[in-house]
Amino acid sequence: MTNSILLFEDTQAVSLDSVRVLRQSLSKILDSLDTQQTFKHQCLLCFSEWSTNLVLHPKQPSDVIAIALRKTTQHWQLDVYDTGEPWDPTTQHTNENLSNFSLKCGGRGIDIIQDQTDEMIYSSSDKNNMLTMKWERAAFQKKHHILIVEDDAIFRMLYQAYLEKEFTITTKNNGEEALEFLNHETVDLIISDIQMPKMSGLELRAQLEKKDTFVTPFIFLSRLQDAHTLQNANQLGIDDYLEKSIQKEQLLHSINRVLARFEQVYKSLSQRVNQKITHSLLPNTELDSTHWSIATQQRNTGHGGGDFLLSRTEDDISLLLLADVMGHDESAKFFAYAYAGYVRGLMQNADITQPAQLLSQLSNNAFKDHLLSQTMLTSCCLSFISNDTIKISSAGHPAPLHISPSGLSSIDIQGTLPGLLPITEYQEQTLTLKQGERLALFTDGLFESGNTVSERETLERTIKTTLLATVEKPIEEALEQVMQCFDKLAGTPPNDDALLLLIERNN
Repeated sequence: MTNSILLFEDTQAVSLDSVRVLRQSLSKILDSLDTQQTFKHQCLLCFSEWSTNLVLHPKQPSDVIAIALRKTTQHWQLDVYDTGEPWDPTTQHTNENLSNFSLKCGGRGIDIIQDQTDEMIYSSSDKNNMLTMKWERAAFQKKHHILIVEDDAIFRMLYQAYLEKEFTITTKNNGEEALEFLNHETVDLIISDIQMPKMSGLELRAQLEKKDTFVTPFIFLSRLQDAHTLQNANQLGIDDYLEKSIQKEQLLHSINRVLARFEQVYKSLSQRVNQKITHSLLPNTELDSTHWSIATQQRNTGHGGGDFLLSRTEDDISLLLLADVMGHDESAKFFAYAYAGYVRGLMQNADITQPAQLLSQLSNNAFKDHLLSQTMLTSCCLSFISNDTIKISSAGHPAPLHISPSGLSSIDIQGTLPGLLPITEYQEQTLTLKQGERLALFTDGLFESGNTVSERETLERTIKTTLLATVEKPIEEALEQVMQCFDKLAGTPPNDDALLLLIERNN
């Protein structure tokens, strides 16, 4: 399946516990992908419904349940495999009234799956059965996440109704519940009542202040206007104080003003450090090989994660690793820097002829490491083992392109994202590159720096056409021409980091 990128796959023995394990792993990766919350809920719901069917309903049970999450230009795709009794949900009647789905579909929840997916495909073979569920990749702009802490249910629902169209909203009944939530989640803004049972808003703020990393802006709400309360609130460093009852326009004005001020200060403080980190992540193109030439260019958004390229050469055998650290906020750049330093250390002690082994070591260590597990990355690793042969291994990365005067094709090498499972093994593929041919490695921003499916498809089609048309030109000239096309279609700066690396044999 060369037109898709494998992001995650796993296989478990059939049991309800295995369904919970797979669902938790799937939830973790969906959180890291900056997808819409609606899609995440739909994906997890449909997986739970179908996999529970596989455990509870078939006369001939399956031995295993396997899942694979993929990304294409147009869709998110979840494949669920089993080895039990074939049962095609796409042939079941789609019912209008979802309230009776359990009666109409024998308790299998098929109406829910049909309603919550954009497309379902079922296939069965002697080896296994597979249900493919697809969701369109809509243009997505991440909303600010606001936590509302309010013990009055009527006010809590009112504020949520005011804000839910423009923001992602989480509500909690008191400071104690909010503190527990914030131990595991992050938000962009907290709006809290002052007088609440169990833990007041002032106590919540004071508890959060004890955390050295707490920098979230805070708006207090209260009916009280006494001097003592105001003094205590100001001493805690609040960003705004609103008197109940509050109108929608007043609340929105306060939120937008506080968020804008906070983001301005935060970006100003992080800009200098961010620039130094971005410079340190710029690709090092010195392969130090007598047999191979490489050329690379990078486009950077100036924020978010980072693409980095590392290499090591020993006895004229070279190991090269390209990585794309996910994330679209300022902290993601710091994780990219941390990952680059860690991978650089791993490469110094790696067997440079075994790229899959390096990715396995990276994945297994990232699963156990608290810092590295805070973010995700994709990676493609190459070993130049002779004057014409390359070994390739991939971990959730876009498929490399093999370019020759006769055509362009994707190299079907896939593997799950690093750090999702305690033990992960990766496959290798060997490619013999002839004179006059090239290999192109890239991060997904090269094809995905478009706002719509149509823009992404145009970008991918144009770049591939240009790569093929320039295969006989000098490698640096070809690279420049391709990136000029990218700049015209993606804009400057693009909305995602993009790196393109071209490889060819020396004459």
